[in-house]
Amino acid sequence: MRNGEYKNFGNFSDSMLMLVVERLRALADESRIRLLLRLKRGPASVGELARELGVAQPSVSKHLSVLKQAGLLDCERRGTAVIYSIRDQSIFELCSIVCDGVARFVREQHDALGLGIERDTPTAKANRTKTK
Repeated sequence: MRNGEYKNFGNFSDSMLMLVVERLRALADESRIRLLLRLKRGPASVGELARELGVAQPSVSKHLSVLKQAGLLDCERRGTAVIYSIRDQSIFELCSIVCDGVARFVREQHDALGLGIERDTPTAKANRTKTK
């Protein structure tokens, strides 16, 4: 599949739509997002991921299986260990788009309530220092 081939969402076949839904479902879990973010830094075994994220090894294995089934991860056996890595780097583009959208939504909600969101700009930092 070429990059941008499915920009017109109205042309999805039923089977393609099911694959998209499966991938989005795989992302709909905080632990899986954390696993993806960790694996973005480099490949790791189930044991390494469990230790680093503070999650039980069976739970990590289950989440990795879901991500692999959705086509997001690859795995390779090295001796007795199974090493997982990111298969589809484009997932981080999607995460960036979603994160930007969430940040925009939060800013709009805060602005609508008159709360505003103070950003870490030099002016904001200076104002915080003055009020202390």
